[in-house]
Order: sequence, then structure tokens, then C-alpha cells
Amino acid sequence: MAPTRPDLPNLLALPAEIRIHILEYVFADNTMNNGLKTYNATGEIIVDERYRVVALLQPLSTCRQLHADGTLLAFNRTTFVANSLFVANIIPERLSMLHEKQIESIRSISFVADARHFRKLVDWGEHAFGVPALKLDALTIVLHRSSFWHYLFDFTTGIARLLHHLKGVRRLVFIRNRALVKGSFKAWCNRLIGLMMKFDHQGRYDKTPADLESVWWTWSFDDIAQSFCLEAKPTKEMVDEETYMLQILPLMEALRDSIESEEWNPDPRSRNGA
Repeated sequence: MAPTRPDLPNLLALPAEIRIHILEYVFADNTMNNGLKTYNATGEIIVDERYRVVALLQPLSTCRQLHADGTLLAFNRTTFVANSLFVANIIPERLSMLHEKQIESIRSISFVADARHFRKLVDWGEHAFGVPALKLDALTIVLHRSSFWHYLFDFTTGIARLLHHLKGVRRLVFIRNRALVKGSFKAWCNRLIGLMMKFDHQGRYDKTPADLESVWWTWSFDDIAQSFCLEAKPTKEMVDEETYMLQILPLMEALRDSIESEEWNPDPRSRNGA
């Protein structure tokens, strides 16, 4: 290889601040792709099977210096997607291979899930995947699409208890992904909301000392996209029970309206919240 001429521009010879600024442009488009796409026939959101994280991180493979300069920035701008059930099952093990600073820089994770993943999810504790270093802007759970049904009602109580004290997640999204959901996806979302509100009330007024929720979740359901979004907000102050009930009255009315709009399903699981 011909020796580098000192009179020619050299990216690595630039000050670190300028190199970082250049890398910000290199990874700017990563935030525009979250590993999901719209199913044209219905407008539903589905997982993009062609999404590959490694393709978005290729500039880091250029040389050691750019890898050192850009890793935290690239991780911050990139959605890490586990669209394989096997990989989704070992996310904590994959995270354990990273330096703590690299884990802290990750802002978005998405993974496909079936019953095995939901059984692990309800045992996370106070942090996503049981990893305290994670500080996620978005955590997306995509239901695995197959000929088998999802029995989400089996996990309603566990997920509601998890959300009572879950930290480090600003936005939690469930995507149906055109999967088969017993009792309907929207019915499950409504039951989960109702149970979350019940646990919040019990923690405040039925326990001594009071067990306030760590996060106050607001929610929205997109009927077209078939997505259910929970946004983390600061917990509400402790007030007397009557004032609290007045505060959440609009939420209860919104939940009632959502339940009334559910598609009728003859399966009793969609009505009894089993």
C-alpha cells in the first residue's frame, strides 16, 4: 500500500470533535428506521424481516479509531431489533457482552415475542431485561406471527405488576404484527389498562404504608396500526381517595369507551379477563 501523503486530507488527523460531528451525519438516518413497516393491505404495523442492525453499524467497521469514536453515538441512534425468537430469548446475555457505557447509550430495542418471552418478561423486576443500566426511549414488543394463537390474557396480571414499578423505559409499545390473539388484541389491552388502574388504586389506599407506582402510564391504541402504546409519566402525588378518583375519571371514561368499541368475540376469555 502506498504511504499516506501528509499533504492530503486525512479524516483520522482531524480533531476528535470534528470527527464526532461528521459521524453524527453518518448515523443521522438510523433514527428513521425502527425495524417496523406498514402492511399495505390494511395499514397494520408489522416487523420488517429485512431489517439488519449490522447494516446500519457498518461504518464502525472501517477502522479502530472510528469504532472508538462512533460506537456510543451509533448505539444511541440505532434501534436494536431481535426478529428471531432465539435471539430475542437471549437479549440479556447479549447485553452482558457490552461495556456498561455502551448499554447506557442504547435508546431503542425491539423484539419478537411468544409465550416463552412473556414468561421471562413478567420476572424482569424493576428494569427491562433485568438490566439496570438500560435507559430506553422505546421498548417495542412485537407478537410473533405464526399459525399458533397468543394467549395474552395469561400474562395480564404479571405485566400489570411489572408496569407498577418498571423503570428506565419511556415508551413501551406492543405490536400485534398480524398475529393471532385469543380474545382479541384490543380486548387484552383494555384488560391490562383496567388492571393497572386497579393495582395503582390498591397500592395507594389499601396498603400500609402506601405502595405508589414508580411510573404513571398514559396509553393509546391505534386500531389501524394494531399497536398499543404506553408512555411513562411522573407518578402522581398522594392525595385523598376522593380527589384521586376525580383525577382519573377521564381515564376511566376513556377506558369505558374503548371497551365499548371492542369487536365482539364469543370467546369468554375476552370478557372475563382470564
